Amino acid sequence: MRKSMDEFSTRLRDLAKQKGAVAFGIVRVDDADSLQPVKIELKSINRYTVPLRSAMPKAKSAIVFGTLSTDDVDEIETERENGDLEYPGYMLMRVISRELMRALRMEGYEAAFAPYLASDKRIARLAGIGNYGKSSIIVNPRYGPWLRFGIVLTDAELEPSQPFEKDLCGRCQRCVTACPAGALRPYVVSANTCLVARTREKNLSPKARALLNRHSPELTPRSRVMCTVCQQVCRYTPSERRRNVVSAASKGRSRR
Repeated sequence: MRKSMDEFSTRLRDLAKQKGAVAFGIVRVDDADSLQPVKIELKSINRYTVPLRSAMPKAKSAIVFGTLSTDDVDEIETERENGDLEYPGYMLMRVISRELMRALRMEGYEAAFAPYLASDKRIARLAGIGNYGKSSIIVNPRYGPWLRFGIVLTDAELEPSQPFEKDLCGRCQRCVTACPAGALRPYVVSANTCLVARTREKNLSPKARALLNRHSPELTPRSRVMCTVCQQVCRYTPSERRRNVVSAASKGRSRR
């Protein structure tokens, strides 16, 4: 039985990677739900993380996968007419999640999306994908801080991955010192200052507006490239990713 479950886990991993994931791991829901809640202090949320079983009470395993941002086009934030924010670069995560859920259900297991307020980054560390970095982003040895995470819950009892224990940051504080808004201290980001959290604020000071226009350039009146300065300076960022950025000329055309 254990061998067949290991083979099933391998099939799920291969399916996720076939559909576009570059990282994969499995976590016991008991382990994930033993994490202490932390507050997400974005102005639009300002709530505590919730246990995985709030979405699926009978869940035993959490399948965690990572998709990769390879270009600034993956960092676009768009505001719809009703005020909702959308992130086109996140669409792949939904596709992979649905494929994994379909595969689980075909084998007779239940499957569900993780709750919106799950502690994705800490769960990704438990899944062995990377280190919780000083930028408060998961840092992977190969892909740096450029992974986004999807989580699928299931009542299948899958073998968990080993948590990621290595400290990739060490003494490095490039992300902290490079943040143009001074929003970082090691392992903590200030939502009141971080430019990613302030893209839709209406009453920014002239200084804050200038920083936003420089580091989070507007592409249309309703879309911006999110600031990635702390990610760009990370020593684990692939050189290819550093090249795939909006040009200085484009930044100079910001409308605000």
